[in-house]
Amino acid sequence: MSTRVRFLCVPLAAALALLTGCGDGGGQARPVSREEAQLLALVRLSAYESSPAGMTVRVPGPAGVTVVDAVVDYRTRRASGTFSVPGRPGVGGALAWDDGSVSVDPAGGPRRWSRRGYTRDPLDRALRLTLQLGHDRPENAQLLAQSGARWLGRRRLPGAERGEGPFAVFAGPRPPRREGAGASPLTYWVGAAGTLRRVEAHLSGEGPAATVDFTGTRAAPAAGAAPQPVAGSGAGSG
Repeated sequence: MSTRVRFLCVPLAAALALLTGCGDGGGQARPVSREEAQLLALVRLSAYESSPAGMTVRVPGPAGVTVVDAVVDYRTRRASGTFSVPGRPGVGGALAWDDGSVSVDPAGGPRRWSRRGYTRDPLDRALRLTLQLGHDRPENAQLLAQSGARWLGRRRLPGAERGEGPFAVFAGPRPPRREGAGASPLTYWVGAAGTLRRVEAHLSGEGPAATVDFTGTRAAPAAGAAPQPVAGSGAGSG
């Protein structure tokens, strides 16, 4: 692979590297056409241009679904929000994250942020994924097609507002070094002009997918809501 091709593959490869499972493209899946590849190539640029982007992240787990309502600023690559587990009122708090770490402030007391590195926990992997979904340039459409992106059809998003959609649904490129794999673990729901509405991510080989729903442009994360204490500053390591 040439240096240029390798460079252009990096953004989506970074996202796919976070995931281990493979989604099922279904019987209707087929390779993307040239026009469909061009539409898919715009999704990360559209997310970047909508930044600060409001989003709702849902991550299924043994104890329930963790819901994160957040704002991601792709220009600064920082995000902040709140988390909760519906049905478990004692679980929740505030979150802030960037490319290198997550800061957590549990609910129910003064704001004492604890900063730590990322783990392999599904929630951490979903948070890291949100930062990979916006980029300041379009993808290379030809490479997306060659890497196994697939067209899954047009669908309406369950629970979407009246008149919203239908959306073009794509399976992303296959994970790197898995040419024999099936569909990507990432599924994109794309609106007109490449607007990214939802991403579904299989964070493991089994179980339901996590979802990232883009909910519109929001105010940028406030500095106080996204602390980035330096190591050893006494903010806590988690």
